[in-house]
Amino acid sequence: MNVPAMPAPDLPAPPPRLFIDRTLRALAAILLMGLLVSVVAGVVSRQVGAPLSWTDELAQYLLVWTGFCGWLIASRKRSHIRITVIADLLPAAPGRGVEVVTQLAVIVLGAAIAWYSLALIGRNWDVESISLPVTAAFLYLPLPALGLALMAQAASEAWAALRGDVRVGAGQIL
Repeated sequence: MNVPAMPAPDLPAPPPRLFIDRTLRALAAILLMGLLVSVVAGVVSRQVGAPLSWTDELAQYLLVWTGFCGWLIASRKRSHIRITVIADLLPAAPGRGVEVVTQLAVIVLGAAIAWYSLALIGRNWDVESISLPVTAAFLYLPLPALGLALMAQAASEAWAALRGDVRVGAGQIL
């Protein structure tokens, strides 16, 4: 009997990582559904001649937050666009070095996002939102957590590269 070969299943993630990944995906789904409801409510309310003033602004907030959540999900799955033409040509050890330097740059970016977002939140805390009963700083509230999460993820990736757990260089795909 000729049975087609099945692809090897991905190894399950450790429980803390699995919990974080599931939480992020659930949060992304909730944000996306909220965005959909807000946009549909705005369209329907305009069509019936009684536009809701808050739907556009809520949709903007939810779009930004969904983007942040998607950024974290893509970072955790290593599915962001990466240009690795040169790194792929390197032998394994220098390739790992390039990966570590790349992840250190991401740590610096995450630190900058976390640090500067605090000032951004502070400057906008007393600014009222146009149509929602919240402060305009509400838009930026996820940024400190995003910066810290990016730093933690990049540190994990850098550590994995240093240990040799990530195949880098010599044509290997990350």
